[in-house]
Amino acid sequence: MTLHGIIVLILVGLVLMVWILDLVRRDRLYVGYGAVFIIPIVCVILVLSLPQLLSYITRLIGAIFPASALTLLALCFIVFMLVYILTQVTIVSNRLAVVVQELAIQRAKDANNTNALNSPRAGDK
Repeated sequence: MTLHGIIVLILVGLVLMVWILDLVRRDRLYVGYGAVFIIPIVCVILVLSLPQLLSYITRLIGAIFPASALTLLALCFIVFMLVYILTQVTIVSNRLAVVVQELAIQRAKDANNTNALNSPRAGDK
């Protein structure tokens, strides 16, 4: 990988880190999600900064070019994030379904209690 490409990728990583930290600071991104993004960005910057580590990872993955190895790692990260986010959406969806069911049951009980209070009793005339 060329020095120019490494510098550009490190700058992109730094810009992403600043953006993510700003989102976390303004409560626009949950701290845990911010950490899930910051850790891989720091790892990639570290790999790019150490040429020996970059060549080792390239050989470990079985790629010919370092850019191919980084692309494969990025693709793996994207798939991981998709599964993680869809898991979180499913958890929220299940919680919402339980809350809606409990609310419907509570409203049905309240409606029955209101009807029982408004209906005339058998002995009343």
